[in-house]
Amino acid sequence: SLSMGLSLHNSVAVIQGWLGKKSAFVRTPKFNIRNLSDSFRHHRYLAQSISWLTVFEGILSLYFLLAIGLGIYYGLTYFVIFHAMLAFGYGMIFYYSLRHLEAK
Repeated sequence: SLSMGLSLHNSVAVIQGWLGKKSAFVRTPKFNIRNLSDSFRHHRYLAQSISWLTVFEGILSLYFLLAIGLGIYYGLTYFVIFHAMLAFGYGMIFYYSLRHLEAK
């Protein structure tokens, strides 16, 4: 389910690459924390504000939750499990993005 939630990020990256958009490669964050008094909160790797991609992930999570509800209401349960996986995946990516933002 989490990999399904990452599909939006992957799609945006593929489209940007296909369009030839130049972007900086941001490597995996290394926070250089060596003891308990060090903190990761002042590093530049942390996002400053919520991105449009994160907002869209939250909207997609709500959309698939609505699809689950409507599928059950109308008795069309063919895709309920698939929609549940998508809702969970997008919801968790949205949650972790917000949690990462609050960690500052």
